[in-house]
Amino acid sequence: MSLKDIMRERKAGGVLIKIVGHPAAVLIAKNVGMDFVFYDCEHGSLSYEKLHDLMVLGNQIGLPSVVRVPQLARGDVSKILDYGAQGVMVPMIESAEDARKLVEWSKYPPVGKRSYSGGANTNYGPSGGHAANMLNMNQRTLTIAQIETAEGVNCADEILSVEGIDAAIVGPCDLGISMGIPDNVMDVRELSAIEKVAEACRRHGKFFGIIGSMELMKYFKKDLDIIITAIDTNLLRAGMAASAEECRRLNEK
Repeated sequence: MSLKDIMRERKAGGVLIKIVGHPAAVLIAKNVGMDFVFYDCEHGSLSYEKLHDLMVLGNQIGLPSVVRVPQLARGDVSKILDYGAQGVMVPMIESAEDARKLVEWSKYPPVGKRSYSGGANTNYGPSGGHAANMLNMNQRTLTIAQIETAEGVNCADEILSVEGIDAAIVGPCDLGISMGIPDNVMDVRELSAIEKVAEACRRHGKFFGIIGSMELMKYFKKDLDIIITAIDTNLLRAGMAASAEECRRLNEK
């Protein structure tokens, strides 16, 4: 089942990976019931070669991958999809022109202009069947615009009206910084901005998601299709902090 199919039935939850590049993390994510793994190549440290191997594993066990590439560039968008990602997200999308470029590089003709290459995206199968493969991958590929600036919010309708854009994910931290209110993502002004993106997604029949706290997820529960609140660095910090506190308690008299 593709990630799009899952989201047509229910909300999909994933774990964001920035630093943990071991295949065990993929297996654990699958075993605990995550719907996808979200790899962060904008702020994370994993190489594309490492991501290729992790995503091949995920595809084989039925755990799709979504990747945030570092920039709006053909080489990044197309390559990560050739490496087996089921979804690709570009940060700081602020206009319909940005969105059209993202579609051109992530979708095959007639929707976009993505160059064809077999590889991890076709499970390294034999060459041929290009038309069928392109149709299948266009239907499966999740092309995501990340909206995380005031300008992006203002242009949300134009961005989400672009054919081939499948979803918008809000980055509340950068959005708050852009709006001049960096320290409280629950500020009523930021909540109103996020709601504008959610409304634009509903108007245009696109999926809506947030990378953020569970507090935000609960606030936008009725709108959400994509939930990304578990982050590897946060999970490691919380687990270690809890263990350290337990050790301190053992030292108490």
